[in-house]
Amino acid sequence: MKFLPEGQEMPWGHVDYLLADLGFVDSVAVEGWLKGNTLSDIMQTYLERVVGETAFDWYGTQFPVLVKKLDIKGRTSLHITPDDETAEQRYDAFGKTALWYVTEVGPEARLYLGFKRPVGAEEFFRACADGSVEDLLYSVKPRVGESYLITPGLVHAAKDVTLLEIAESSELWFRLHDWGSTDREMHLEEAFDLINFDQYHRTAAPSRELLAAEDQFTVGQIHLKSPLESHAGIEETFLIYICVGGEATLKTKEDKFTIKAGELILVPAELSEFTLAPVGDAAVVLEVRMDPRADNDIVSEPVEE
Repeated sequence: MKFLPEGQEMPWGHVDYLLADLGFVDSVAVEGWLKGNTLSDIMQTYLERVVGETAFDWYGTQFPVLVKKLDIKGRTSLHITPDDETAEQRYDAFGKTALWYVTEVGPEARLYLGFKRPVGAEEFFRACADGSVEDLLYSVKPRVGESYLITPGLVHAAKDVTLLEIAESSELWFRLHDWGSTDREMHLEEAFDLINFDQYHRTAAPSRELLAAEDQFTVGQIHLKSPLESHAGIEETFLIYICVGGEATLKTKEDKFTIKAGELILVPAELSEFTLAPVGDAAVVLEVRMDPRADNDIVSEPVEE
């Protein structure tokens, strides 16, 4: 299934939700066997046929992954996300782990990720108040094709860059600092105990082909130079293919879909066979999946009365 992006203007630029089951954003299928249905309706009706057993055990009827494009012209606020346990206990929601994949960079592009050195809580609080917080932050000039893992508790922001964000299906986050702006609500005191004050050390991708292997999602990078045969249904996971370079086709026994750079396609878990191929000489595609997990402690068990 292919879905219609839903865009929103932001103070720092523009966001396109490419695939989302969030309530306030509910992606609509525009190609495929359930064309015209929203993602939440598809999940309510087809459940494990779409996501597979692992995702259903952890996330119930909510689609477990969020994909969006962040076109950042200015600078986002400095914020953090909580982990699953804290989010469930305090807010009855999912936490958020994310992967940022860089698709374009501007002349002033920067990513702010954690701290240059271990920072004291009082020092950080003062720096947020007096506007000197940037002096404490680790920053990097990103390059196209790089990826960065955004873990719960990591303070982060971005400037003059276009990012593809692949994340747990949640928009629970806390704004810690807004670079002098007073227009938006701050959550510094509410989220203070969630901040990781240690020195930032970038988590390297497991390999050139494997960008992230987290409990919440696995992201691989495929450099397509010839057709790739897949047997997704055997593995009991949905697959999301996001084209980040060139153009690709996905062929089943009945249908053929094309994805251009910036587009994605959702392959349901029940689909047993398909072919992914480049249009022309080559294409670059990200593959998002959810691999088996040891425990299913995100979806709470019902309480017996």
